Amino acid sequence: DRLAASCPGSRAPFPASAMTHVFAPFNPHAFRVQLRSDGRLRKDASSKSSSSKPRTASNPRSRRSPIVAFKNPFANDAEKAKKGAESVGDGVKKAAEDTAKGAKGWWDKEVVGAKNAMDRRAGQTPGKDVYTDLRCTLEESVLGGEVKVSYPRRVICPTCDGKGRLPQTFIDCDKCENNCGLVTKECVATVTVPPGVNSGSTLRLRGEGDQGAPSDGDLYVKVAAENVNKGGIIRRQGADLYTDVVVRYPRRGEDTSVRVRTVEGDWGNLKVASDAKIGSALRIAGRGAPTAPGGSTRGDHFFVITKIAFDEDVVKARDQTTNEGSDE
Repeated sequence: DRLAASCPGSRAPFPASAMTHVFAPFNPHAFRVQLRSDGRLRKDASSKSSSSKPRTASNPRSRRSPIVAFKNPFANDAEKAKKGAESVGDGVKKAAEDTAKGAKGWWDKEVVGAKNAMDRRAGQTPGKDVYTDLRCTLEESVLGGEVKVSYPRRVICPTCDGKGRLPQTFIDCDKCENNCGLVTKECVATVTVPPGVNSGSTLRLRGEGDQGAPSDGDLYVKVAAENVNKGGIIRRQGADLYTDVVVRYPRRGEDTSVRVRTVEGDWGNLKVASDAKIGSALRIAGRGAPTAPGGSTRGDHFFVITKIAFDEDVVKARDQTTNEGSDE
């Protein structure tokens, strides 16, 4: 009532007797609080203090309203919501992982698998053979040697590594020829010409053709050998060699000699009989071309007499010419 009187124009929201319950001091030692299954607090009688007064009608403090403690009504819901969110998060995460795994599996199986299959087919194409011509001199065809030949060869494209597509894509390589994984390159090979090779023979160089897998192609070289050496001094017919010579006799009836050169470049003198005739030949055995390519048996080198001259006739003709000039 005093509270209502101190607030003119207002009415006390509850009787003054209730104020005693609200503002009454509370002795914390009077109770031992335990939580009941229904959420309320219960007082243990054994926890009463020996100095506490019994509750009577004359003791207003004994008419306190029971103290009640409530659990958070949203605690269970919040916990359930949290667990639900976690489960939903785990589900979403698992679903995302499954989707990613499925996408990766599809990519590996369908896309990468198809690409690998095509790569295997591209990588299992053997290289093709290449054909070219080689011209060699008479000395090279007779004695053999190493000759360099230039020819176009298709090699693995360095841009796509022979796949015909850019790495890790299905984009066609614009450096290849028709996306075959090969590019044409001018190459030089060293051809070992065997002694005695014949014109028209074909030499084979393994692995010097177009590149491929599991093996490269071969290079076939068709030899075009000269039958006459430079200057036209030596001619070849089969395994034999021929050279034209002019024989000069100092005097009639006497033997003489002629200086000749072999295919190896050696010089020497051959004896010529006094009765030699035009068309006859002087022979050096075993100085011709090999009878079989790479063989050790060789033909002969013939020096054919195409002209015979006598020095005494030359002297007589000169003297005669001199005498006729003096007479005039």
